[in-house]
Amino acid sequence: AGLIAGFIGSIAGGSGLITIPTLCLFLALGPKAVGTNKLASLVLALISLAVYSFQSHMNWKRGWLFTFFVALGSFLGSSFAPSLPPVVFRGFLIVTCPLILWTLWKKHLWISKRNTPTSYLTTYCLTASLGFACGLYDGIWGAGGATFMFMSLFFGAKFPMLTALAISKLANLTSACISLLNYSLQKNVDWDLGPWLVIGISLGSLSGASLASRKLETLVRPTLLFVVSLLLLRVLIRSAPF
Repeated sequence: AGLIAGFIGSIAGGSGLITIPTLCLFLALGPKAVGTNKLASLVLALISLAVYSFQSHMNWKRGWLFTFFVALGSFLGSSFAPSLPPVVFRGFLIVTCPLILWTLWKKHLWISKRNTPTSYLTTYCLTASLGFACGLYDGIWGAGGATFMFMSLFFGAKFPMLTALAISKLANLTSACISLLNYSLQKNVDWDLGPWLVIGISLGSLSGASLASRKLETLVRPTLLFVVSLLLLRVLIRSAPF
């Protein structure tokens, strides 16, 4: 599970859609499943970020700006989460996932020239607002948060694809560090099983990020298609009356 999740997560996000069901259903970790997954998420983001940075795809200045506002939005979102009904966000995903799938099928949207805003103020404001929106969603609901970060950076802020992937991994790394610390203090991390998950996810993320750097156009869209379909399936199953 770690190997598959690492490969997919390093490219398109959504690793938790594979690891959390595995930890809950097949390994019966119960409340420790999410905390143990944060350990794997941290390693995945760290390795992916290292690969993309080593290949000079990272924009650190705007990456930290995006990450700061993701953290701010995530804090506020997690604070308000108990007062908001989950059905609102399930409905949001049921509407947005088909739109994302339609976007994935439109190949010309992915290969067209990036029209990055020329104004620094416009670029920074856009990066900050998208980061806050992604963090707010991630703090309240969380499912597919990394995927939405990448797509908002690529389509919204119009970063090059690999730069958008790198910045999303920086935001994921920061979020995973904070979450892992919190779950650890609550003793909700399985430190016996976690390292085995880390071994698989390390190998998967290293191969996925390296391959994405070489075969960008042929790999990113199919992987995103799989992740978003999996996310939509999960939401529909949880929304079903049976």
